[in-house]
Amino acid sequence: MAYPNLIRWGGLAGILAGLLYFVGYAGMAELLLPLMSNLGRHVVLGLAGVATMLALVGVLTQDAGRSARLGTAGYGLSFVGEAVFSVGNLAEGVWHAEFGVVLFGVGLMTLTVGVVVLGLGVLRAKVLPPWSIWPLIGGWAAFLPVANSPLVFGFAFFVLSLLAAGMLGVGWVVVGYVLWSGRSASARQPARVR
Repeated sequence: MAYPNLIRWGGLAGILAGLLYFVGYAGMAELLLPLMSNLGRHVVLGLAGVATMLALVGVLTQDAGRSARLGTAGYGLSFVGEAVFSVGNLAEGVWHAEFGVVLFGVGLMTLTVGVVVLGLGVLRAKVLPPWSIWPLIGGWAAFLPVANSPLVFGFAFFVLSLLAAGMLGVGWVVVGYVLWSGRSASARQPARVR
């Protein structure tokens, strides 16, 4: 572990990302309508994206190449997807640009695939404890199909999408906590006895 401060800051960014995803998506679902405008919702989700990129740097630093090709592919897809997702949110919210919706969708799909692949690579390499990775994988996998469904299908999907956003937020908070506290899976494995 060459950069413990970078890992800890990545953990703090992960906790912040989890909270911002939930607040931003609750705002998008108009749950916080009197408190948050359309611009505010998109800016909060854009900030969640920036915090996620910083959290990914913490996970990457903790990994230190142990997750091999699967992890490398997951990191690449996650970074690119998160950047496109954030730019799409900001373009749609700040400049009311229609292409922001397309960027948001492409970024969300790329990010979801990237985080699931990354999570599987990190699980396989035992970089972080499994109990910290599964909520993140489940959160992204549940969030993608229902991300914009309340706009199309109504109240029943509103509840599902809010639960998926909550699961996504919890996933990042848990990963952030593990990074921040220094509880990696490899640190708890016993040394070999000769």
